[in-house]
Formats: sequence, structure tokens, C-alpha cells
Amino acid sequence: MKTSIKETSQCVRELTITIESENAIADYNKIVNQFKKYVAIPGFRKGKAPISMIEKSFGPQIKDEFYNQKLGEYYKEAIDAENIHPINQGEASDFEWEKGKDLVVTFKYEVMPEIKVNKYKSLEIPFELVKFKKDMIDATLDEYRNKMATETPFEISETGCIIDATLKFLDENDKVTKEVNRKFVLGENQYSKSFNTKLTNLKVDDEVKTKLFTKSQKSEDSEIDNSIKDRDFLVKINTIKLKVIPEINDDFAKDLEYDSLKDLNSKVEEELKGKIEEDNKNNMKSAVLAQLIDENSFELPQSIVKQVAENMAKPYAEAYKMELDQMTQMYMSVAEFNLKGHYLIDEIKKLEEIKISDEEKEIIIKEAAENVKMDIEKYKKMYKKQIESSDFTYAAEEDKVIEIIKESSRFVALPKESKKPTKK
Repeated sequence: MKTSIKETSQCVRELTITIESENAIADYNKIVNQFKKYVAIPGFRKGKAPISMIEKSFGPQIKDEFYNQKLGEYYKEAIDAENIHPINQGEASDFEWEKGKDLVVTFKYEVMPEIKVNKYKSLEIPFELVKFKKDMIDATLDEYRNKMATETPFEISETGCIIDATLKFLDENDKVTKEVNRKFVLGENQYSKSFNTKLTNLKVDDEVKTKLFTKSQKSEDSEIDNSIKDRDFLVKINTIKLKVIPEINDDFAKDLEYDSLKDLNSKVEEELKGKIEEDNKNNMKSAVLAQLIDENSFELPQSIVKQVAENMAKPYAEAYKMELDQMTQMYMSVAEFNLKGHYLIDEIKKLEEIKISDEEKEIIIKEAAENVKMDIEKYKKMYKKQIESSDFTYAAEEDKVIEIIKESSRFVALPKESKKPTKK
């Protein structure tokens, strides 16, 4: 057996194995003899047919079985001899063999790259803190108002009314061929301006013939493709309702189980500030990792990235009844970012000899207990399993690395989007 290894990228290798013709034919003949024992050839007892007839009758099957049995053995023998440690099963490609010739087969496999941290201090990290603004309270209260809104029947359709309608497809003779129900807000929907105009000032059970889209509009309705978008449709009004949004006052606050509007504003402000603080912390960490990855570029084996992405996607694929492969693709970039950050942090931990002392551990636990307003001893008892886990220690060490990077680095303004001239 002869072997050669070609490096095609940081993570991908091609291992070419050559099996000398005499060894290949010897292994092939073993497979032929296996077939001879079990296959039946007309005119011969089982196991007594000539080799030439066995090969003539079952040649393709014998060769497939030869490949199935022996390629994996050749691969294992080669990687053991070369002291290779692939992270995935090598895939055979570019092989064909004829009797009397050497068998040459190439296996493609992945390896972990050597990860070196060239720069992790004195970085310029694009990041800006989000600051609390009073109008955030108003926006939050508006969200509450919309969630608490009610729908009441309304007699005449007008802009802002919620319409439940049946769209009736018409053929060339104005006969109904299909019906679909749609619910939309009049004047605030995907359909054309003329459609909204024609549906104004109508009552329940009124019908009107109208086009849904203009010729230049692209149909966004899943049931109506662009080839029929500007046909006439018959639209029947089933219900007309008006969205009633409550006023912001003490009664509104009490409905949300607060003492008064003042109390509601105060609690919303407190919650917003807490959320902004937490978001800033997480986003700053992401910004640090992003710059760290940018300064220390390396490739990752896609088999590892895919495995992590699948683990992330699986709960959502099951919950939303989606194909796992489709969801996995959505998580590939996130998985790659997380993995690169993880490996770089691990390397910096070695360089900085990061360890978490018992005193540091106590400080972390105390802060966590204060955040949830819990007695520290009660917190320790309730979260004993998590505190004693390796995940707790890893997170603490990771935070320590992030602090080292932050202390030596400088945060700069986010780059402004450049305005490109529009082509005329």
C-alpha cells in the first residue's frame, strides 16, 4: 500500500491510497469466493460453478461488494499507518478499478486546524451602548395597549376597520371557480389602493367586483400568483370590526395589575433599564468575540459546524414542524461564530493561565443571587447542581477572558453605512 496526503484547506485533506494490483486482485478473489459459496448458477450445484461464470453473472455485484468491504479497511489501515486523526469518516471519491491494474482511491476527510491567537489585546472594537430614553416607556405602553385591544362589530367599512372577506375567483364568464377567506385591515394591507377604495363604505354581506393588485404590483398573496393578480375578483364582506385600543390611564394600569399609572410607568422604566443593561452586556460580549475572530481568522471543519447547528435547530424544527436540514442551514453562521469564539477563548485561557478562585466564585454567586433578589444561601441550595457543574466554571473563566480583552482594548463608534449612488 502506498499513500499520499494533499492539504486542500486548513481543515480538509485528501488521502490517496494505492493498492498494488496483486494485492487488489487477491482481495477481490476473496469476495468472488464468498459469492461462489452462496449463489446458484443453473446446471451447477451451489458452490461448484466456475469462477468465470460467477463473474459473468454477478460481476457488478461482486465489484460493489469488494468496494463496500475493502475500501473501509484500506482507509483504516492507511490512517493508522500515517498516524492521522480525522474528525469525520473519510469519503471515498475518484476511484475505479480493473483487474490487472493498481486500485487507486482518494478519501476526503476533515481535521481540526491548529488554532493560534495572534492578537487579543489592544483591539479596536466597534460597539456603542444603548442608552435609556423616556420615549421607550411610551413605546412599551403602546405595545401593551395593542395587546389589550378589543374588536367590536362596526356597521360601515372605513379605513382602519378589520375586514373578514371571501375572495371569489372568476373565470372569463364571471363564474366562481374558487373561494378563499382573507382577514385584513382596510387601508393597511397588501392589496391595491383601488381595492381598498372599492371596499370602503360597505356593509356585511355586500359584494363588490374588483381587482386585487395593479399590473405593476407584485402579488404577495400565497393563493394568487402573478399571472392572475389583476383579474376581476368578487369580494364578499363577512364581518366588519373596529379595533378599540384602551386609553392610558389609572384604569389601564390597574387592568395590568399595577396600583396606578405612575406605578406602571415606574415599573416599566425599571424593567427597561434592566433589560437594556443585560442587552448591552451580551451585545458587548458579542462585539468582543466578533473582533477577536476577525483578528485571528481560521477555518472550521464544516462537519463540526453542522453538528452544532443541528443541535441548535432541532427543538425549533420539531416545534414548528419544519425540515431539520432547512432549519440547520439557518443556524450554520451562528454555530460557526459560537464555535470560533469558544476555541479562541480556550486558547487565551491557556495563555493567561485562567483559573477561578473560591473567592471569585463566591462573588459571582452573590451577584447572581442579588439579581434575582434572593438570599444567597437559598440561591446556593436552589442552584447547587448548576453551581457545581463544569458549565458554571467555564462561563466564569470565559467572562474573565472577556474582561482581560476589554480592559486592554478600546471601543469605537459603529461604522456608518455609506450611501451608494443609485443607478439610473
